[in-house]
Amino acid sequence: MPEAFAVEAAPIAVDEVQAAKAISLSVHWLRMDRRTKRLIPFYKVGGAIRYNLTRVREALAALEEGGPPKQKRTPSHRAG
Repeated sequence: MPEAFAVEAAPIAVDEVQAAKAISLSVHWLRMDRRTKRLIPFYKVGGAIRYNLTRVREALAALEEGGPPKQKRTPSHRAG
């Protein structure tokens, strides 16, 4: 008999209402994003839309702007 495995408490995928609440945006915004820019990844299973919150967080992190400025590289001087 195979050993039982632990199932994580968090669901693999959530619906648009749960996803919108998790990222503090409206369901309307998520729907518009799916139809236009597609910034937030989603699954379409039949007629159901589902979001993996880990992938949603990664997508939001990739969109992050601002924060401390990056250090500028100093140009290398070539003897010439």
